[in-house]
Amino acid sequence: MTEEGQYIALDLLLCRECGGRCCQGSPGVWVDPERFFALFFAGEQLTLEQLRERLPGLGMVLWEKSGVPIPAPRSLSTGCAFLGENGCRFPVAERPCQCLALIPDKATLDLETGCACRLPAEFSRETGQQRWQDYWREVDR
Repeated sequence: MTEEGQYIALDLLLCRECGGRCCQGSPGVWVDPERFFALFFAGEQLTLEQLRERLPGLGMVLWEKSGVPIPAPRSLSTGCAFLGENGCRFPVAERPCQCLALIPDKATLDLETGCACRLPAEFSRETGQQRWQDYWREVDR
């Protein structure tokens, strides 16, 4: 399914049944810089320092474990900071690209580790790293 050109594999019923175990593990990231800035900054391009200053007010951080700063929801000991009692507090259209692209496997729902999900390659951390690296190079020019 797509929403405004964005790939969405989200299965809200299955997510509710699972209880958001993927969200309890760690937050997803916004793989597409253009989508991220359109959603949260009206399309304004920000430098790394500008984004670093403004993200905390949105409850987000820069995920920098890969060496490339990528916006993500804050991570708590319980998982994604936006995971509430009734599921994700983000409207569907604003959720991280990776969260929307997860393809759950209902056959694995009863596993102790939770429902296994597949993430298409175009939404992988590596793809996100490359897209954000390209973005940061362009902004620094």
